[in-house]
Amino acid sequence: MFMDTPEDEKTKLISCLAAFRQFWNGLSQDSHEQCIQWIVKFIHGQHSPKRISFLYDCLAMAVETGLLPPRMVCESLINSDTLEWERTQLWALTFKLVRKIIGGVDYKGVRDLLKVILEKILTIPNTVSSAVVQQLLAARESVAALLPDCKGRCSLLPVVNNSGAICNSWKLDPATLRFPLKGLLPYDKDLFEPQTALLRYVLEQPYSRDMVCNMLGLNKQHKQRCPVLEDQLVDLVVYAMERSETEEKFDDGGTSQLLWQHLSSQLIFFVLFQFASFPHMVLSLHQKLAGRGLIKGRDHLMWVLLQFISGSIQKNALADFLPVMKLFDLLYPEKEQSLRNKSLQMNDYKIALLCNAYSTNSECFTLPMGALVETIYGNGIMRVPLPGTSCLASASITPLPMNLLDSLTVHAKMSLIHSIATRVIKLAHAKSSVALAPALVETYSRLLVYMEIESLGIKGFISQLLPTVFKSHAWGILHTLLEMFSYRMHHIQPHYRVQLLSHLHTLAAVAQTNQNQLHLVESTALRLITALGSSEVQPQFTRFLSDPKTVLSAESEELNRALILTLARATHLLLLKPNDFRNRVSDFVKENSPEHWLQNDWHTKHMNYHKKYPEKLYFEGLAEQVDPPVPIQSPYLPIYFGNVCLRFLPVFDIVIHRFLELLPVSKSLETLLDHLGGLYKFHDRPVTYLYNTLHYYEMCLRNRDHLKRKLVHAIIGSLKDNRPQGWCLSDTYLKHAMNAREDNPWVPEDSYYCKLIGRLVDNILSSVSPGPFPNCDWRFNEFPNPAAHALHVTCVELMALAVPGKDVGNALLNVVLKSQPLVPRENITAWMNAIGLIITALPEPYWIVLHDRIVSVISSPSLTTETEWVGYPFRLFDFTACHQSYSEMSCSYTLALAHAVWHHSSIGQLSLIPKFLTEVLLPVVKTEFQLLYVYHLVEKIICNLKPALKLRLRFITHISKMEPAVPPQALNSGSPAPQPNQVPTTLP
Repeated sequence: MFMDTPEDEKTKLISCLAAFRQFWNGLSQDSHEQCIQWIVKFIHGQHSPKRISFLYDCLAMAVETGLLPPRMVCESLINSDTLEWERTQLWALTFKLVRKIIGGVDYKGVRDLLKVILEKILTIPNTVSSAVVQQLLAARESVAALLPDCKGRCSLLPVVNNSGAICNSWKLDPATLRFPLKGLLPYDKDLFEPQTALLRYVLEQPYSRDMVCNMLGLNKQHKQRCPVLEDQLVDLVVYAMERSETEEKFDDGGTSQLLWQHLSSQLIFFVLFQFASFPHMVLSLHQKLAGRGLIKGRDHLMWVLLQFISGSIQKNALADFLPVMKLFDLLYPEKEQSLRNKSLQMNDYKIALLCNAYSTNSECFTLPMGALVETIYGNGIMRVPLPGTSCLASASITPLPMNLLDSLTVHAKMSLIHSIATRVIKLAHAKSSVALAPALVETYSRLLVYMEIESLGIKGFISQLLPTVFKSHAWGILHTLLEMFSYRMHHIQPHYRVQLLSHLHTLAAVAQTNQNQLHLVESTALRLITALGSSEVQPQFTRFLSDPKTVLSAESEELNRALILTLARATHLLLLKPNDFRNRVSDFVKENSPEHWLQNDWHTKHMNYHKKYPEKLYFEGLAEQVDPPVPIQSPYLPIYFGNVCLRFLPVFDIVIHRFLELLPVSKSLETLLDHLGGLYKFHDRPVTYLYNTLHYYEMCLRNRDHLKRKLVHAIIGSLKDNRPQGWCLSDTYLKHAMNAREDNPWVPEDSYYCKLIGRLVDNILSSVSPGPFPNCDWRFNEFPNPAAHALHVTCVELMALAVPGKDVGNALLNVVLKSQPLVPRENITAWMNAIGLIITALPEPYWIVLHDRIVSVISSPSLTTETEWVGYPFRLFDFTACHQSYSEMSCSYTLALAHAVWHHSSIGQLSLIPKFLTEVLLPVVKTEFQLLYVYHLVEKIICNLKPALKLRLRFITHISKMEPAVPPQALNSGSPAPQPNQVPTTLP
């Protein structure tokens, strides 16, 4: 039996085509369409699939060589009466040919073909045999080829804990890691691929576990193993091993050390809630590390695994931990083990080693843990003074250092924090007259920073300890807990802060809490309210609507009350002479550091300051003002961290905002910043405060460049001794903008914006590698991760420029819309992603310019003139194709940038797009090409627009129902600051 080879088939095709060419060229133009219809009828009359396939190949070659027009062939094939769905093989071969040659049809031809293809598909019944479904699907593939691809989404990355990271656009299928695409749309093939890079990027970010759960739909209440998450965690561990191998000083707080700390927290969380299987991960690690010879990071890896083992070895089967021994043999082939760090003094860590070794053996564990807690409890006999009159505490003032706490396993940390909380509750019940030891309070504060012990940490603090202390009326301990929250806690999740605000609402209703120094209740409430951003409140919104009184009272009296009482009580600095207060601030700023987690002598400095500048209670101060003075002996509550300088900070925040609203007092504000601006060294969120101020008061500061520069210099400059060079503002800005003259403001060139955007791009792409900003311990940083820090400082710098917001916005768009030598072509989508993140985090004048660019593109000749295109007009909108072929088109670039910007937009920004479409674009759109461009614009945001508009409408409806009728004259009664004719220009 003889078989034709592919070479024989090709020879036959060429021979047939040559003969047909002679025939075709001899026909008149009018006969071409009739001839093709006859050829199609002849082919459809054949019964051999092989012959039909060969003849179709001849047609395809005739089209591809330019002999036959593709539109005419496609129309003849689809309009044929003999093309019926029952002839499934003919149906499949026909649409396969259409799919192959349709690329040469122009746009209007494609539009007409789409109509007849859809009509042909409608001839298929709703129910057909499953045996023929696959062949019938060939028609669907042809339709997909006619429609434009949805592109670019895979290149976008979020900033974890930023407002845009909350939306559903980052959700992935937990089984496949693919985007949950809906509808039979022609999505780009990249969107059907597993988005491992996106999940990996988010996993690498500190404080990202909530976002990971949101992306994958993981619920703590439902045990759900996620193998793809396991794989990414394992890959991150392998990457950390590789980093440790190449970094010389990876034990000294470098990027590898920070990465190992982060991995430890992530692994414990996901394994603890059974989203990842511990034995499966260890076996996978063994497989991926075998034969690699990576040993420098092995101690860190075993430490990470020990974190889980130490607390779960009694609860799980022994078989779960056998893979660890297999991995141990791989990483430690030596017969005898020795410490790699020869300078390590074992005596320093003896207690920690014993606690870790025996944390699950109560008989052996009691002794080392007892020794640990006694060092911070005090011996019960000795006392140390606290600020005020006759206020004594247990005499232990040196807290456990962070490196020792880091050396404890999770189980040991949980035992320690449980012991501390139990002791505090015991002392609260006993109403002890002796205050808690300063070492205990500081150590407890440090333990609360560990996310891996959240259940006994911040959750226990808010849900159990605080209510129990309040019920015991232990006012001293209650004051201590509020001080801890105000001055020592970092990265408290929003739902815990909202819960604490609810507790404070209850506390404020009790008369006893208004006595003496318990104005800290109002002060703490003020800090909570002012620190909660809209993006953090948004997830709590549903709960708020269902039961408002669990969060705030219906009229939000807490806000007014906290504001007024904090101002009234905390500014009892007003009883101080201005020079006296300035001296206090100057000495406090000079002698103290905000990096409390690195100190072991805070209490000593704290007491020295209070001895030099003793503070009196409010009524004591008033009693001294009368003549003759009236002696008052009021009992003092324990003060571990606070003083009049720190209490003034939240008030200073409000004073600055009030002064910005009043044009006549600009000079007074500048004087205040000169004298007291150094206090921002101790602000818990200085960059965030500056960002919010510049953002909210953009209109007030628009023509007050000197004041804006003064504000930035005062707040950022206050941290110059505590932050490394380059931590915030760029060198270019510091060189030019800070020293600019009023009559000659600095106007940056394009290269400045390119470098600024590039800094954020490098920060996002480098992720766990050394980025453009110095390393730091993110557990105690204002921001939870490097990308969030980079985004905020970039926005602050842009808003601080003496350049109109519209010009800055256009300059940001031009970074990718103009040819820039500093922007690498291979990373163009990463730059668009960075621009989208930045511009949506700026005030409206900065980002609204994108709308003008879109109008400009839609009004351009390429869209207003309908010409016959050789290919699809969709190619004009295809950013990927244009970019890869070096045929840059403003249409495609603007489209891709708009998608990047809108992908990161907030609910408020998205809700303005329908108005933009109907009121601005609709009158401009006159041609079909323009309409197609608008469709391309909105395709990416449809899924985000609906929930955005729904939530906003729900919020407006709820507020309108709750808003009480307020007489006009009462509107100013709750003002937190004096009226214009009462401006306190004599403030220090």
